[in-house]
Amino acid sequence: MTDFHRENKNRPRAISSKRPVPVFREVFQVKKQHHRDPRFDDLSGTFDEESFEEDYSFIKDIKKREKQELLKELKFVGDNFKRKEEILYLLQRMKNQEHAKKALEKRKAEENKRREDVMEAAKSGIKPYYPKKSVIKKQELIEDFKALKNSGKLEKYLEKKRKKNFAKDTKRFYN
Repeated sequence: MTDFHRENKNRPRAISSKRPVPVFREVFQVKKQHHRDPRFDDLSGTFDEESFEEDYSFIKDIKKREKQELLKELKFVGDNFKRKEEILYLLQRMKNQEHAKKALEKRKAEENKRREDVMEAAKSGIKPYYPKKSVIKKQELIEDFKALKNSGKLEKYLEKKRKKNFAKDTKRFYN
C-alpha cells in the first residue's frame, strides 16, 4: 500500500534517489530575500530631524499650493455633496497638521530655551536647575489655560472636559 518507509509517522518520507526529480520540485533552496525597512534599520543611519526639515522644506510650499487649490475647488464644487465633504475633510486635516506642527515647534523652542538656561547657569558657575517632567507639564498646562482664557475659549474647553469626565465616571460606575 505504501511505497515508502519511515520509523515514525511524523518523519518525512524517504524518497528513492533512483527516480528522476520531478520538473516542478525544488531541488535546491533559493536564499530568501529579506526586505529591510530603512526607518528601523541601523544600516540606514540615524534620523536627524533638523536636516530632514531642511532637505524637505519644499513640501511646505506644495502643501500651501494644494490647500489653495482645494479652497478654489470648494467654491466651484456646486451640488456634489460627496466631493464637498471630501474637500472639507482634507482641509480640516491640513489645518490639524499645521496646528500640530506649530505646537511641536513651540515645545521644541521651549526645550531649547530651558537647555540654554542650564548652559548659561553652568558657564556662570551657578548650579544648574533641571526641572522635573511634572513641573514642565504644569507650566505647559498653565500656558495653555492662559492662551484659552485670552482667546475666550476657556469656558467651552472646561465644559467639554466636564462632560468627558462625567461620561468616564458613569462608565466606571455602571460597568
